[in-house]
Amino acid sequence: MALFTDGPACTIDDLVDEDSGLLDTAQTVGINVTSKLKLAMSEVQSELATLLARLQPAPPINQVVVTSDLSRWEKMQALAMVYRDASYTQLIDRYKAKWDMFVKLGCAAKDRFVANGVGLVNDPLPKAGLPVLGTISGESQSGGTLYACVAWVNATGQEGAPSDPGSITVPAENLMTVMAAGAPANAVGFNVYAGTVLAMMTLQNTSPVGPGGSFTYVPGASSSSKTPGTGQAPDLFKPLPATIN
Repeated sequence: MALFTDGPACTIDDLVDEDSGLLDTAQTVGINVTSKLKLAMSEVQSELATLLARLQPAPPINQVVVTSDLSRWEKMQALAMVYRDASYTQLIDRYKAKWDMFVKLGCAAKDRFVANGVGLVNDPLPKAGLPVLGTISGESQSGGTLYACVAWVNATGQEGAPSDPGSITVPAENLMTVMAAGAPANAVGFNVYAGTVLAMMTLQNTSPVGPGGSFTYVPGASSSSKTPGTGQAPDLFKPLPATIN
């Protein structure tokens, strides 16, 4: 699972799964849905910080894991923001009705999150940034476009959320090199997932590559079938004080 601080917990596709008319509404009214996702995250973060502050000791927000309850809360917040703007702009009843509906659903999602508790990790690893890809002369290879992503690993072997994938066109008789930039202080290294097909990247290294190190990808050298994960699972759940809406 990703950390809350890794970025918006939802995608535009997630919003469309909940409300199939979202994109038509956004286009009609001129709403930037990506901006609403970011604003929804910011709004939830403010309320989440207040909830965390009531715990003793109060955990930092970078330890919070995005559970299904937290993701749904953020999703409902984003949808409510879209239809709030649509309602203000067009003054159409159906937009106001959807705004009201998603506000109610957001309150219910928040209440469920509070009831089930906040998921926390003891040694949080942020989502890795884009890998730094290069080429090096190597074995006889046909060349072509190769793909890779990286994920930080901590001392207990937990893996953070993987980076977005990068790609590079490698000339014939060359190999792809992979590096990870901006290592967090608690990272002992990083894992490399790579492949000749974007959707089929698998783990390539047998042990974490040290911070600042480089990994050379040889297509077909790894027999691992492990694909990129989603990040750290919670080490514990802490109950949260009930709120009054």
